[in-house]
Amino acid sequence: MTNLSTECQLTALEQQLLNHAAQLVPYLQKFGTRIDEERHIPDEVIQKISDAGLFKLGTPKEYGGHDVSIRAMVEIISEVAKGNGSVGWVVQIINGNNYNAALSLPSDVLDSIYNQAEEIRFCSVLLASKAVVEKVDGGYLIEEGFWGFGSGSKHATHALLNLKDRKSMQEDKAMGMMLAVIPMSEVTIVDDWYTMSLRGSASNSLEIKNMFVPDKYVITQEMHQGCALPAQLKGGDRYRPYAQLIIIITTGISAILGLARGAVEYFVEKAPHKGISMTVHTSQAAVGHIQYKVGLAAMKVESAHLHISRTIDNLERHVQNTEQFSLKEMAQLQTDMTYAAMLCWEAVDMLMAESGGSVIADSNRLSQIFRDIRGGSHHALTTASTGLELYGRVLMGLPPQHLMTLGAASLLKS
Repeated sequence: MTNLSTECQLTALEQQLLNHAAQLVPYLQKFGTRIDEERHIPDEVIQKISDAGLFKLGTPKEYGGHDVSIRAMVEIISEVAKGNGSVGWVVQIINGNNYNAALSLPSDVLDSIYNQAEEIRFCSVLLASKAVVEKVDGGYLIEEGFWGFGSGSKHATHALLNLKDRKSMQEDKAMGMMLAVIPMSEVTIVDDWYTMSLRGSASNSLEIKNMFVPDKYVITQEMHQGCALPAQLKGGDRYRPYAQLIIIITTGISAILGLARGAVEYFVEKAPHKGISMTVHTSQAAVGHIQYKVGLAAMKVESAHLHISRTIDNLERHVQNTEQFSLKEMAQLQTDMTYAAMLCWEAVDMLMAESGGSVIADSNRLSQIFRDIRGGSHHALTTASTGLELYGRVLMGLPPQHLMTLGAASLLKS
């Protein structure tokens, strides 16, 4: 499926990485059943992704990464997800978190982390299920911490974990996150990821008990409405104040877009050779209502891509001009992502309904896409009902209810 005007907006390196991702699609598709059955991605697949350079999309160049644009990251990861949803989800999470870490951590901390032989990969959980944390001399003592949905943790070297749970976030007037950098060797991965969707993402819970974290490995993001953005930032540093907004784009929508694109391509490939049971039709492709559904599904996916592109354009404009967002612009950015996710799963749902009884088999690729995209669309950053409520509240002059909107107050105009 044509990626609209994206190709002309990618650098030569970004196009090369996109080609690497496209070449991996048939390889990844062969692992669909195995990934679901084993509930994790095989090491050989992870190695293939690593060899193609696809875990370094958001890593700074000074640490051996590619430091691609946000637009390129979305396109490359969506291509990976066409091969397998779980793989695309893990590649998305690790790259988005690598980018967030590069924007948020002090240079001396990054130097100490990347001064290792292994490839650095960050996972994250941005809200603790339980966090009993005490401030002590020189750092923080995590007496007890539990974080749900640690996507990519099985293949990560480090975790970015919010030391605040929902209650403490709501009590904190600044609504900021307190992210701790934790080596995965210090984290217990709880084997509790038994799901219908994204089974291979191994998004197990993470647990820590009685661990000391030095101050320099904890980022406290205190945000106050109306603060001026630092105009002196140059180059890539200009993205630093917008880190929370970038998280919304880089850790949620790419895999969902890729799954939907993959569903349309798969259906179009199979339709000419597939009949409709209990009818005289020998080819779905020749049936009018199927043609209509395919056209509508494709337009939904392309419309989702337009919303994503609008969001990236708006973000880039604000970054380049060091501008704050209006509350409506902020809400629109978040809602664009959730609405794009809704359009994508609606497209897959339409194709699923026209695929006959055989589509319910676990081994059917469209069945796996359907399960994965429904699960992915329930992520906190891509849930349509939450995003649409946010946009409706703001349009009607009511205060936002979304923690990410409230936490990004420093980016809002007074």
